[in-house]
Amino acid sequence: MNLLTDKLPATVTVVMDTTLNAEEASTFRAMVREALASSPKELVLDCSVLSYVDSTGLGLLTLARSEAARIGATVKLHNVNNGHTRKVLELVRFDQMFAITYSSQQ
Repeated sequence: MNLLTDKLPATVTVVMDTTLNAEEASTFRAMVREALASSPKELVLDCSVLSYVDSTGLGLLTLARSEAARIGATVKLHNVNNGHTRKVLELVRFDQMFAITYSSQQ
């Protein structure tokens, strides 16, 4: 995972790895903590290469949303390209909890 601090009107972007699961939990939490330390208005999670998310990963996304809300920020899931990831997010209704953008290829 990489942290990009674009600072476009207080936007911070975290570029996700291919998986979001228990193995990635501590790395993800650390990235979110670091991203939110600058008190951005929006945290963007770039999901362009994310191809697998499990129940732990869904919990981590919810945690990121809660942490962001604590400082008055929103979370956007950007560039959801993988069909499976998209279906999982929609199945658990994350499309109603997060602003989600999909790639133009889908």
